[in-house]
Amino acid sequence: MARLLLSQKTITVGIIFLLMGIHFLPAQTETPNKIRINGLGRAIIDNTELGGTVAETDTTTALNLMEGEFLLDLKINAAPNENTEVQSILRLRNEFGGFFGSGMSIEVRELFARGVVANIIRYHVGDMDLKMTPFTLYQVEEEGTVNEAEIFKARKEVVNYEQFYHGDGTRRMQGGKVDFGLSAGSIFPEVNISGFFTRVRGTDFFTLPTRAVAGGNVELINPRWGKLSGNYINTYDVLSVGGFTSGIRNGVQTLAANINILKKEKMDLSFKGEMGRSSLREVEGDSAIFDKDDTFAEGFVSLNLKPQNLTINLGFRDVGPDFFSIGAQSKRVDFERSRTFYNRIGNSRSVRATSLFDLNRDRAIYTYGLSDVLMPYDIRLSNAMPYGKATPNRRGVIAEVNYEKENGWIDGGLSFAQLSEIRGQGTFELKSFTLVRLQANAHLNQLLNSEKALTLTLGGQLEQTRRGGEAIEQVDLNSTLIETGLQAELFKGFDVLLGAKILSSAGSDYAPDIVRFNVVRDFPGRVEVDDNETLLGAGIRYRFKEGVYLTIQWNQFSFARATNPANDYRIDQAFILYNMNF
Repeated sequence: MARLLLSQKTITVGIIFLLMGIHFLPAQTETPNKIRINGLGRAIIDNTELGGTVAETDTTTALNLMEGEFLLDLKINAAPNENTEVQSILRLRNEFGGFFGSGMSIEVRELFARGVVANIIRYHVGDMDLKMTPFTLYQVEEEGTVNEAEIFKARKEVVNYEQFYHGDGTRRMQGGKVDFGLSAGSIFPEVNISGFFTRVRGTDFFTLPTRAVAGGNVELINPRWGKLSGNYINTYDVLSVGGFTSGIRNGVQTLAANINILKKEKMDLSFKGEMGRSSLREVEGDSAIFDKDDTFAEGFVSLNLKPQNLTINLGFRDVGPDFFSIGAQSKRVDFERSRTFYNRIGNSRSVRATSLFDLNRDRAIYTYGLSDVLMPYDIRLSNAMPYGKATPNRRGVIAEVNYEKENGWIDGGLSFAQLSEIRGQGTFELKSFTLVRLQANAHLNQLLNSEKALTLTLGGQLEQTRRGGEAIEQVDLNSTLIETGLQAELFKGFDVLLGAKILSSAGSDYAPDIVRFNVVRDFPGRVEVDDNETLLGAGIRYRFKEGVYLTIQWNQFSFARATNPANDYRIDQAFILYNMNF
């Protein structure tokens, strides 16, 4: 298949006509009260114990740990006038066991100002959440989750709150942005234009230059037939600050479309797609000492069968081997970070690998920063698309079926992806990837006509990786993740919660060692796995009102590796969590 070629000129030509016949649209604003104070309070205490085979001979690790924290986030929102708003979050935190100010900290967690100029242009300065498209600026979800059981959501919500994850792909950044609306006549009654500038890294004046991210998009909207948009983002080092002579330039430009093909009483048919180009350069003075670019394209046809409450999506995706987008490919989880609980175990002080237990609750391994290197990933958890849709060197087909009925007792979805490499890594042979994901929710209270919540959740993921060739080239890896959970409301506001996650992975693969500019430095030895991880949870929760609850839970995690049974271990953790949104 011929590779897609796209230039910046091609993208910009399509929106030149905006210079003709346009006028500003008034910005939509709200008139808040003068001063509002709300926020969040949280108290959590953990008791964690290490057990299993490795603990039987471990004389160096503290087998029992207890820690916790008490914090209060005060969100102060002030409106000096109807067109201006200022907000800050002041955090007061004390570690469990701290007395008379010991272990206490006070910090500003968030600070921004926003408003409207001349009732036309909206602006935002300070901390903000930004999102564009999955190939430009986007934050994909972490591995190890398909359909989270209710019992595991409490700790995951703590992680999401601390890392500014909102579940919609936004990234927390700091800088400024503006947006405004135009009207270009009958063809595009609505045109939205936005732009932003952020600083993601400051200089140390020795080895690291200041790094900035800037970009924007133009949306052309016609309610009858859909939307077109042009997007551009550039991550670059500011060499003028600190007197640096070398730095990187990573630009991504795309065209996206969401077109209504057919709209009927019982059926909708639409097309959604995006294509674009990335460029990655390292400059030394006025010269480029590294320069590489590549393209991507994806397109989906979506059929909505209204009487059947079904949505069917069929699509194709092609992401070049050298496509690179810092804003879209930076992961949430840094698998090289140290874990809070039992980072090293055993008398040999072996580093414990990141597990389902850590992914569910350990804030230390999560990040919202941007990386100029393709971050490492766990081949057992995600091998087909470890960087989401923007995973480079992938080509294939995707199919999705979703069922959702208003006030129905069951909903869910099934997705299938068959992908392959475009260019072999270390060989001319290509890996193939099969990925199947299933999620379903059974609202049994609807079936039983009961007002008390009774919900059963199920999630599953099957992933296979294959490669042929000579014996040394061959790859064969199978991973299965199963999630299930139960929420049963015994009386108003009081829930019994149960849940389980089971990961089984067997086979082998090669995980390349990647350095700057996505260059493969080395292929370490073949990774052989025969692992089983199990995370079990049981607990109770009392919901005082929306956003205010107390939960007491017990979790047990076990890890077993057939190739190294001496390091099998178990982690038991009991915790109390009180959460109050006010």
